[in-house]
Amino acid sequence: MNEIDWIQSYIAPLVDAPGADGLRDDVAVLSASATTIATMDTLVESVHFLATDPIETVGQKLIRVNVSDILAKGALPSEALLSIAWPRARGEAEFKAFVQGLQRDLRHFKIALIGGDLVSTDGPLTLTITMTGACLGEGPIRRSGGQPGQKLWVSGEIGWGGLGLQAAISGEDSEAANRYRVPSTMSLEVAGLVAHKAAASMDVSDGLFLDAKRLADASGCGVRLDLDAVPLAKPSAILEDIFKQCCAGDDYQVLLAAAPGVDVPGFTQIGELTESAGLSLYLQGWRVNAPSTLGFEH
Repeated sequence: MNEIDWIQSYIAPLVDAPGADGLRDDVAVLSASATTIATMDTLVESVHFLATDPIETVGQKLIRVNVSDILAKGALPSEALLSIAWPRARGEAEFKAFVQGLQRDLRHFKIALIGGDLVSTDGPLTLTITMTGACLGEGPIRRSGGQPGQKLWVSGEIGWGGLGLQAAISGEDSEAANRYRVPSTMSLEVAGLVAHKAAASMDVSDGLFLDAKRLADASGCGVRLDLDAVPLAKPSAILEDIFKQCCAGDDYQVLLAAAPGVDVPGFTQIGELTESAGLSLYLQGWRVNAPSTLGFEH
């Protein structure tokens, strides 16, 4: 059973707060305010980052994987709670470098650190942030707001996460490796575009194919993707190369659905939501079979 199945089978039945949206989304609305949302992500050494990654980049990645969830809901990041399980084998110098990376991105994204917890462990480095955000509209833009006929748009480029992971494993000091370690997330201005133009939205963290299907499923739709249109980190017309980049995950871009005729500056239109359920892929006008694994399953 994967992460999603475990959540739906065991955790979701415990959740009855309206703001949680049945755990179908990446954020929850806090009961005190319809425009204040919260999200939480955990990074575990050797699962979400390499033990050999420069420790300051781990602090930055921790901030950015949470910021992407907030921005994708049409909100600006606000405050954060930080939990650290720090391995005894890592010394104070590494802890200082980790905090410096963390501080760099807290300042960059204008986030106030308001508390948290620090413990030592014999296990892997484990980091968790709970982050709040202030919606720029009346509430968050959910995954579930899409309708058939709406166009699908994505920010940035897809594939840097997968390409960068392989580069980092190989010990390369390259642009790709650096983009894996410190994801190139969107600017804060993206929140306004999502809030005012999107009907449905989410961040791309587990792979474009998998996350596009998740958005469509939540909206009760299917989705068609035109692979020729996907802005790849390493452009290619070879299906295997396209699949690798679209399924790898760790891109932290925004995927949104908008009404026909709505232009989304800085985004690329890559397909549309459909009446028919499921994921349909097209390359040069021809339908192609989807890969057996659509993305990163936890």
